[in-house]
Amino acid sequence: MKRNYKILANLLIFVLVLQVLSACTSSATQKDTQKEDADSPEEKITLRVMDWADSEKPYREQFIKDFEQKYPNIKIEYTLLTVDQFQNTITTAIKSGDAPDLFPIPAGMKLSTAVAGGWFQPLDKYLDDEFKNRFVDGVFAEGTTIQDGKIYSIPAFLPLPNTLVFYNKQLFRDAGLDPDNPPKTYSEFRSAAEAITKVSKGKAYGIIEGGKTVIRWKNSVLDWSALGGSGLNPHSPISLVTNDANYDSKAVLEVMNLFKGIKDDGSYHPKTMSLAAPEARALFGQGQAGFIVQGEWNVGVWKRENPDLDFGVMAPPVPDTGQNGYLPRPNFQPWIGISKTTKHPEAAALYLKEYYGQDYQSVLVKAGDRFSVLKDVNEDAAEIEEFKQYYEVAIENSRLSPSVEIRNPETAAIFAKYKDPQPGLGDILQGLVSGALKDPNDQLKLLSNNVDTALEQAIESAKAEGAKIDKDDFKFSNWSPDNDYTAKEYEAISK
Repeated sequence: MKRNYKILANLLIFVLVLQVLSACTSSATQKDTQKEDADSPEEKITLRVMDWADSEKPYREQFIKDFEQKYPNIKIEYTLLTVDQFQNTITTAIKSGDAPDLFPIPAGMKLSTAVAGGWFQPLDKYLDDEFKNRFVDGVFAEGTTIQDGKIYSIPAFLPLPNTLVFYNKQLFRDAGLDPDNPPKTYSEFRSAAEAITKVSKGKAYGIIEGGKTVIRWKNSVLDWSALGGSGLNPHSPISLVTNDANYDSKAVLEVMNLFKGIKDDGSYHPKTMSLAAPEARALFGQGQAGFIVQGEWNVGVWKRENPDLDFGVMAPPVPDTGQNGYLPRPNFQPWIGISKTTKHPEAAALYLKEYYGQDYQSVLVKAGDRFSVLKDVNEDAAEIEEFKQYYEVAIENSRLSPSVEIRNPETAAIFAKYKDPQPGLGDILQGLVSGALKDPNDQLKLLSNNVDTALEQAIESAKAEGAKIDKDDFKFSNWSPDNDYTAKEYEAISK
């Protein structure tokens, strides 16, 4: 019996040893597993995004919150600048090796220039077919968003002219003007601005502009002069009519003189030259000006921040001698891309997939911020009447412009070398309205000569490096100012 007890005791000791060993092993395994679990979630990263989309600010803030909740390992650091601030800031950041992970191309810059400068990396391997199929036709095209067969950028919105005129209907009534019949000619426009200024007695003025924002002045000259027959457009530094830089043409001078006349009348808001575009928009929203030249993204801001503002949308005025063209409607333009130096391209791609998702794009359209590049979103989400009105006025008064880069993608090599001479068109008009320049004629002639020279030099330099291009690529013999330039026209001119 004692022997049996001894055997039983040994068995118990053996079992206890096994349990202790098992516990130790389990503990060690648990610690290892905990260590693996701590390492297994994706590394916490900060994704830096920079742009100038100020009208989108409240919606972007909510988008970022939603994004960080969905992807808790990614923190978004968003920097919002004005368009002029952005151009200087991004150039400095890239040169110093401190570029944000996601950023757009500065206004007026060609994709080819940015790619040649090593700003962006191709998006193709990060974006699947499902994502690409979300977009309307034409978004991804060689020469605009594609370079050498690779996607580098995505447009921000459906491109429409951004130089229509918003007008304050109440100030119209106060000045004895008909808000249902806004001015159609230069002289009518100038007279309306003067009438609003006089009757308001310092409480409001005829017109306001973001005078510090040079691109706003440039866009107005390009687009409004096209209505007068200049043939200028956003896709080329030279005219579609004369095939050279005709910045000293009658159509351009008439626009310059119109704005100078408005300034001479005292109809510009006195703060105009000290304002950035968003600041000018805010003062218009407060009823301090009768007119402002701007884009559709303003509608949502005013509806949100100035719900009592009674405003309408009108086409730009045309010369008293009559209309000789249409507003140049741009093709899709590159906007945001992933930095070539980012350490987090996959996270950046996630950001793009969410940003260009139907949910967020519908928010922007519904809010009156922009018309989307996604299929069906505009039709389903647009609700604000003034927003719809902007679209109708823009389409009626514009025609799709031909693009040199779509016609011959190799012309990208030209734009990679071409630099806009300074002072440019926007600088000249800015100086005229500020009073720093009395007569634009000499400056416009000098600019025309400088642009022609700069373009010729860029063409020769690109050809010397093997680009199959020619000055004739800028000539569109089958272009008509009153028709859209479509795939049919590109095909015909290539034969």
